[in-house]
Amino acid sequence: MGKIGCVAILFTMFYWSCRTNVSNDSTKTNTNDTVKFFQVKQFFQSQIKDVNATPFFIYKVEIINGIKDSTPINTPTFNEIAKQFLNPDINDEQLKPSYTESIFEDQTTKGFTINYSTKNKELELQSVDILLSEDGQTVKRIFLRKYYNYPDSSAIEQLSWKPGESFQVNRSVQKQNANEILHQTTVVWNKKI
Repeated sequence: MGKIGCVAILFTMFYWSCRTNVSNDSTKTNTNDTVKFFQVKQFFQSQIKDVNATPFFIYKVEIINGIKDSTPINTPTFNEIAKQFLNPDINDEQLKPSYTESIFEDQTTKGFTINYSTKNKELELQSVDILLSEDGQTVKRIFLRKYYNYPDSSAIEQLSWKPGESFQVNRSVQKQNANEILHQTTVVWNKKI
């Protein structure tokens, strides 16, 4: 068994050992939560802090219903756009019980995917996928899927973050008796040329 298989087994053993410590009495609040979720919010905060501390050239590309526009942006604008990655936080005590964790090994990419998903359709954050390299620690990309239900419309957001380089927000809004509105925002810094 290779290094990848060992890491996957360790993840699985850790997950199930933590699960056995959870009380079977569903009427009690679990104050000693031992299941460790990936610290998604802290990861994004460290990425944002790095951009704020480094004089990167930052630019934004927006595509709204096929019309493209590109413009340089400053760090306050970067922070404003990036903050939608920070919340909701799956590690929030109120939200965490609504999410389940799954870990997959991808033989094609020789990496791992940690997935957090919920069956509660009322929650804004529906799923999180963290793609890790074969060492099981280096983050290659993080994907978030959000859903919004408004009185007159609904929206789906697909967010992705490529560490140290860029992030993207794809938003699809469907209003009653109207065409779908597609809005894509890509923010790039530290571009490898």
